Amino acid sequence: MAFERYFEAVDYLQRRLWHELPIVPVERALQGRVRALLAHFGDPHMRFPVLHVGGSAGKGSTSTIAASILRAAGLRTGLYTSPHLQTFIERISVDGRLIAPGEFADLVLGLDPLVRRMHVEVLDGAGFGRPSLVEVAFATGMKHFADERCDAAVIEVGLGGRTDCTNVFDAKAVTVLTNVDYEHRERLGWSLPAIAREKVATIRGGETVVTGARRAEVLPIIAARCAERGSALWRLGHEIRARARCTDAVGSVFDLRTPLGSFASLRLPLAGAHQVSNAALAVASAQQLGAAAGRDVTEAHVREGLASVRLSGRLELMSEAPRVLLDSAHNPIEVRRLAQALRSHELRPAGGRRAPRLHLVVGILADKDQPLMVRALAAVADRVVVTQPPLEERAGDPEHMLELFRRALGERHVRFEPAPERALDLALSAAAARDVVCVTGSMFLVGALRARWVPERAILRRRTAVT
Repeated sequence: MAFERYFEAVDYLQRRLWHELPIVPVERALQGRVRALLAHFGDPHMRFPVLHVGGSAGKGSTSTIAASILRAAGLRTGLYTSPHLQTFIERISVDGRLIAPGEFADLVLGLDPLVRRMHVEVLDGAGFGRPSLVEVAFATGMKHFADERCDAAVIEVGLGGRTDCTNVFDAKAVTVLTNVDYEHRERLGWSLPAIAREKVATIRGGETVVTGARRAEVLPIIAARCAERGSALWRLGHEIRARARCTDAVGSVFDLRTPLGSFASLRLPLAGAHQVSNAALAVASAQQLGAAAGRDVTEAHVREGLASVRLSGRLELMSEAPRVLLDSAHNPIEVRRLAQALRSHELRPAGGRRAPRLHLVVGILADKDQPLMVRALAAVADRVVVTQPPLEERAGDPEHMLELFRRALGERHVRFEPAPERALDLALSAAAARDVVCVTGSMFLVGALRARWVPERAILRRRTAVT
């Protein structure tokens, strides 16, 4: 059967390696498990210059835009993002082409003897423990990039930074910190300075650091880390300046100045004003990585890279009448940006006697900041269908989220349907042709419902990068 071995590898990752075993200290595990996997592959992560993208929101967008610009500049570019929307190989692509399902399966399943040995060693009181799903996926991506002889790689940080599995690059061309906001507080810390200190640990020294962070509690921490490590700092709003000329349902036109050049009327085909900030960081970081790789990133490359970028699950328009949007916002800062975009007229059909209503299909994982996210979404919604993301161990009890929406909107404007497919059908049945239906709150929910329009097997057959 087609893709049988690929699905075997995905099942292996999700069933056997979903959780890391907390037997050894996290930082020791980082330096041990991940580096052991990479050493097994011959340290592939050392064979190309790296653009490392961390932050609280916009990491995937910034990474994808930067990779598109580098590709336009003629650099063979690997892109590693996490998590995926619909199918695992979306995490790993080279020049916009996903890793082949068969190659992915061979690399992952070929690691099993090492995985077993690492597990036995720690049980015997030595070693670093069995690697987790994300650690195996990351090492697999680096091996693929080396095998494909990439000239550069854009790597998205996972959770936090200090203990993230991607934080193993001892020398980098560029580190990006898109912003710092409240997220994963039980893991990263309960204050913004604490979260910032976790994230700035990706700054290793000597590279250029590009940031869109603006909060007064955060910027001094970033600046101090750069000074301590001898890294140059480029800040959005200072060394980098972007000004949107116009924004509509199909994207933005903006002017940009970076330390390496100025551009007028750049066109970005991504909805949402917040994407201008992501694009500004991406352009500046791609320019700097190009310089480190000995390749000028010209104005023509920037324009071509921006024009050709595509992002799934980010204000993605799937159908009209009613207009259906998918957005994978899954933390407070991303939801606030989504609410701002949905509040704007650009995303709603014009004309007609009455303003179009906004129907939300929302599923937020239990370990997210549900009160802050619900508050932002309820401020723009007319009707809400609460559902459960298809991730049982993190979905939690929906009653809390349901009650939050009912308090904000009133009981008659809020429905509950645990099955995501039926929740979407419920929203569509209540929507008029001119209304907007938006699915949001979790990448897992968006990915599951996106399959209605783009099945997983179609992605595997096409292997065109979708995130």
